[in-house]
Amino acid sequence: MTTTTAMIDPQRQGLAVELGPGVALPPNHVPVLVVRSTAYGLRRAADLLGQWHPGVGRPWLVVIRDAPLPVPPAASYRLRVLGSRVLGPLQVPYLADLRTADSPADALGRRPVNKAAAALRAGLGLN
Repeated sequence: MTTTTAMIDPQRQGLAVELGPGVALPPNHVPVLVVRSTAYGLRRAADLLGQWHPGVGRPWLVVIRDAPLPVPPAASYRLRVLGSRVLGPLQVPYLADLRTADSPADALGRRPVNKAAAALRAGLGLN
């Protein structure tokens, strides 16, 4: 999540903030739910969206590819089903550089991560 927050807001301008359990969404922020592209990750997203408070706007669903392989069938199915419950699903490709970076800033200094971050911001309407 920390790396995804940095990808969305690399200049730390307050565009993206990580929230802990029970912390209220800041005014004028749109929720972003970040999960891995596993069956478990998408099941947890489905569970959370099933309990989503009606007073909180629909979130974006950001799916981080966890392997350079196709998304498992159960995860792919859940992603399709959840599409109508979120503002939109966005996928971040598998990036080996994310596995080897010592920090989000280090990761964003690498071209593939920077390119994926720009695509994520564009998908969220932030570019």
